[in-house]
This record gives sequence, C-alpha cells and structure tokens, in this order.
Amino acid sequence: MFNLANSHRSIRAYKDQEIDDTLLNELLTTGLRSSSSGNMQTWSVIVTRDPAQKQRLYEAHSYQNMVLEAPVVLTFCADLFRMREWVRVHGSKQSFDDLLGFLVGAMDATIAAQTICLAAESVGLGICYMGTTWFSADKLIELLDLPQYTFPVTSIVMGYPAEAPGVRDRLPLDLVVHQEKYKRLSDAEILATHAEREQNAWARYNANEAVRERLAAAGITKITDYYTSEFKYSKELHVQVSNMLIEKLQDQGLLHL
Repeated sequence: MFNLANSHRSIRAYKDQEIDDTLLNELLTTGLRSSSSGNMQTWSVIVTRDPAQKQRLYEAHSYQNMVLEAPVVLTFCADLFRMREWVRVHGSKQSFDDLLGFLVGAMDATIAAQTICLAAESVGLGICYMGTTWFSADKLIELLDLPQYTFPVTSIVMGYPAEAPGVRDRLPLDLVVHQEKYKRLSDAEILATHAEREQNAWARYNANEAVRERLAAAGITKITDYYTSEFKYSKELHVQVSNMLIEKLQDQGLLHL
C-alpha cells in the first residue's frame, strides 16, 4: 500500500482498451466503503463511456485529449438531492440544502474518488484527476442533467496507460506538516524550502518548446509568475470561475446569500 501510494503518476495517454464491466463495478464498490460523514454517502458518480457524450465532456473540459482516449470518464458529484428525496418520501423535516450540506457531499465525493483511484492503480489502470471540473461546473450540470441539490466536484479519466511518466516532484514533508499549531515561515525559509520545486517545475515547463516560447514572449522568468499569469491561473480567471460557482451553487439550491 505504501509503494502504491508513493508511486502515483497522473496518466494522460491511454490504450484503446475497454475496462471490463465487472472490474469497473468492483472499483466503484470500493468507493461505497470509503469514509462518509454520518454514513449518509451524499455523493454520486456519473460514468461516461458513450463516444458522443465523451466528445461533449472533452469540449467542456477545455479540449483535453485524455477525455477522448480514456475508455471511462467518472464525474463525482456532491449529491444532496438523493438524501433530500429519501427524507421527503418519509415526510421528515427537510435539511441539507445549504453550504454545509454541499461541503459534506463534496468531501464524501472526493474521499470516494480517491479510494477508487487507488483501487484502479492497484490493478494496473491509470487515472488522472481533472481540475477543470470546477471551471466547467455550469456546463457539466447541463450535460449530465444534474438535479437540484447536486453539484460536480471532481472528475477522473481511467484506462490502461499508454505512457509511463516519471513520478512528479512534491513539496517537502516539513512544508506541509505542522506540529500542534500552524508554523509561518520567514521569507528566507519560504525561498529555501521551495527552491527545488521551483527549479524542477521551471525545467519541466521549459522542456515544452511551445510553452517555452510563450513564456519568453510574455517576459515570464520564474515559475510563480507563470502560475499567476493569463496562461495558468490568473486572478481574472479565478474571479470569473468563483462568480460562476457561486451563481450555480445558488441555482442548485446549495447556497443562500
């Protein structure tokens, strides 16, 4: 288990090979056994295999080829609709249509997704999380016909790897783990503890000729400038997506301002 967890790699290229239905159901079942708040299991997952629907998801997820290549796309949702329907048919007092309900469902969905990912990797499958789920939540709600009180949280592609990338660098453990209380670092400590990651990330992006030319044309000379630039995660993009998420959470009945 330690070896499996420590050897994770995101796979973005897949063989033209289907995942057996029995195996996929076994993997999805591991998600049911994951930790869940109050054992309410306020999550659902949409399995996408149909080529036409994958094409639509490909467009929604910013045209990432792995969506088309992978035999399976899984969209994990915070699902308070199912919980509220269960409460409704029993005539019980309603709840869960609020930010806390959404956050609990989002946590349940993410925990289940990670369990399924580890199970998939244990049998030789590859996976990749798609952060574009948040960026395309409005489109996914429509494409997947999600009912009110349901919201997409994360997506993964899954299949048999057609590549074998190296293990990606990670931050030092001491930078992530705090003992008893949060420890704030001095500027010098920040620079020292991030130095190796900055060097590796800068080298990785510059290894791509198109990215390297784009960085040079924009006058970007360090990785932090790249991460907050228009090419990656600009403030303007964050504001735009944040506003969309607030609007859609309200539309789905999960946020009341």
